[in-house]
Amino acid sequence: MRHTTVQWPILFRYCLLFIFLSVFSTAIILLTFSQDWRIMFDLRIQMVALKLAFIAVIYIAFPFLMVRFCYYFYQLISHGRKEGISLFCYQTLFNPINFIFRPSLLTPGGLTHRRRCIISIILMGCLYSSIFAMGEIIM
Repeated sequence: MRHTTVQWPILFRYCLLFIFLSVFSTAIILLTFSQDWRIMFDLRIQMVALKLAFIAVIYIAFPFLMVRFCYYFYQLISHGRKEGISLFCYQTLFNPINFIFRPSLLTPGGLTHRRRCIISIILMGCLYSSIFAMGEIIM
């Protein structure tokens, strides 16, 4: 894991941008359909709209992250292994997933693919935890 870095300020800025855009689009839609500008400032309506926007992002991002993980994992095991390391070997305990946990078996290109796989896994985990957190809030 020491070869993997996550740029937290950039991720935080994207989260703030998502919140701003969802609140702005909610305000525009409410103004369009209700013709009353005071309803835009109702906190309950904004929170429901934010939850709905977040659910839409989850349904879009999960398949994207899954395809991204599969693509980069395929690149990792097909082009990122060092010479002489087979797909099923004792170094990985005969499990190709263990290439993610053993960076010493990878080339520099393989380390790049490994980083992208790990970031996809981290983001999928964050999506799942947000689904469970939203389930607790809604109940």
